[in-house]
Amino acid sequence: MLVRYAGGVRGARSAARTGAVAVVVDAFRASATLAALVHRGAVVVTVASVEEALALPADLRVGERGGAKVPGFDLGNSPTAVLEARMEPGSRVVMTTTNGTRIVEAAAGATAVYAGSFVNAGALAHTLASAFPGGEIVVVGCGWRGHRSSEDEAAAGAIVHRLRGFGAGVDPRARVVEEAYLTRPLGRLTKNAAARRLARLGYARDVEFCLREDVLPAVPRLLKGAFVEGGARAKNLLDSQGVRIYSEGGPADQTLQAGSGVRQSAAERR
Repeated sequence: MLVRYAGGVRGARSAARTGAVAVVVDAFRASATLAALVHRGAVVVTVASVEEALALPADLRVGERGGAKVPGFDLGNSPTAVLEARMEPGSRVVMTTTNGTRIVEAAAGATAVYAGSFVNAGALAHTLASAFPGGEIVVVGCGWRGHRSSEDEAAAGAIVHRLRGFGAGVDPRARVVEEAYLTRPLGRLTKNAAARRLARLGYARDVEFCLREDVLPAVPRLLKGAFVEGGARAKNLLDSQGVRIYSEGGPADQTLQAGSGVRQSAAERR
């Protein structure tokens, strides 16, 4: 298994063009929201525009523009709101976001498309290592309006690091984001531009949740036009190095209590 890192629409298209597996990483907040929705048993159709979201049949509409909930939608792009909402298993959810869903659309044609972030990095890595042991994985950091974002690169590094634990080889760019993840405290991300913008909009709790590692076992995979559960939900699953790769927090409405804030960097722990 070879892991590459790429950014934005161009990176997603390169994954599709080469027939790789694409992992879409939008850490603040689309990937975490998708994981939360799949954890709740939803079937999630992602679309690029608000107009498309309004035109499709849905039990719930989820989305944001500029970070704020789209007027008239049931929920914003908020993993904490999803985990607390009333939602029946099997609900059809239509979702649109400023960046994440656009990158998903750009990845169309890849061998498989997944959504990953800090919250499900371990479960995702286990699934990819099991399903594509000889494949090429492209971890795509979505960025923000065509620019790099530190939170997406850090979350990509978390996924790359877990894949390396399963024996994957990595290209130089993937190694760079992995090293940054291992050496820079995640707490710094609570002060970056994206986190400050979300805090101003009242979503500071989402930022905290999105930086929790391995608290959801959900692995969103795009199948037949919708994200559904694409992984194995074994309780207390251990990776190849004997490290717990996610915490089973009980029912979905208890998952917000899993963990205790943002982890220290590997360097701090040492």
